[in-house]
Formats: sequence, structure tokens, C-alpha cells
Amino acid sequence: MSASAQRDRGRPVNWPRMRPRITVEAACSADHVMEALTRGTERIDRAVEGKFSQRHGVLTVPEADRQFWSTQLGITVEDARTDDDGVAVPTRILAVFSPHPEIWTAFVFAIGTLSVIGIFGMMYAIVQLTMGHTPWALLAPVLAVPFCGLVYTSTLVGQGLAADEMYVLRTHLDECLAEAQTRSRQSPETSPESAQL
Repeated sequence: MSASAQRDRGRPVNWPRMRPRITVEAACSADHVMEALTRGTERIDRAVEGKFSQRHGVLTVPEADRQFWSTQLGITVEDARTDDDGVAVPTRILAVFSPHPEIWTAFVFAIGTLSVIGIFGMMYAIVQLTMGHTPWALLAPVLAVPFCGLVYTSTLVGQGLAADEMYVLRTHLDECLAEAQTRSRQSPETSPESAQL
């Protein structure tokens, strides 16, 4: 066995995800991150649109450029904190690429329906076998599995079609985080005593 194969033996297999995830740490406050994201989508020349609440947001491409397979980037910003062991945890940005909600709901509904049909078909086939009948209900799980695979594959095809948009959204996120960290370093440190004056 080669050295690279031995190194890879202990690693978990990373299957392609239906909704790819990103986790990024930032050396600034969550407020700076949200401010930079909001400012980044308010520019006149923007290539990205966004909607934000206190610690959450969604980045999308402009409506004129959207297609059926277009993706969006859901963002959650976690404040810097100290964990139970007293170790400082920096501000974390959790981002998830996903299709628009109506498309994602259709995917989940399709997979859920196929799973239920497959499970009930399997149960009915077991009953048929115990009663000595021909287990024709086994067709349900046999057909449900490839259809689930087809739905899963279609999400990966959608990701391939939306790869350019995903790149634009990720680049925009990285630029906003860089701006937030730069502004954080430039903002003057105010001591609690001077703030009370």
C-alpha cells in the first residue's frame, strides 16, 4: 500500500453535499461583519443582493440574473466568546449554499415521499412473504432508491450550473469579511472610563 493511501485510510469520505457549508473565523466583532455585509450589498455597482437581520443574512445574485438553478448563500454570524475552558473563540461565520426555498422544499418533499413509499413497500412485501404471497411490493423500494439517487444527482447538477454564482457569492463574502477586519483594526479603542465622560 502506498504512503498516500495509508494517510487517506483514516480520513472520513467527504461525499458531495446537497447544501455545501462554509465556516470562516473573523478577527473582528459580529457587528463589524454585519455592517460590512450590509454596506457591501448597498453599493450601486453591486453584483450581489442581500437581506439581513441582526445576526443572519442571505446573499443572492440580482433578480435579473437568476435562473431556475440559481443558488443563495445563507449566513449566520456567531459572536466572539469564551468557551467553558476559558479559551477565546473568535467571531464565526457559518454559511450554507442552497437553492431558493421553493426549490429546496420541492427536493425535500420528493426525497421524503420516495423514502416513505420505499419503507411502506418494504413493510408490505414482508407481510406478503410471511403470508406466502408473491412479494410484488418489493418494486416500491427497488424503484424508490434510484429515484432518490436521481433527485440527489440533480442537486449536484444544479450546483455545477450555479458554480459561477457560488464563486461570486463566496468572493463577495470574503471581500466583506476583509473589509470588516480592516475597519475593526482602524476603529479607535475606547476605554470604559473615557466612554463615561
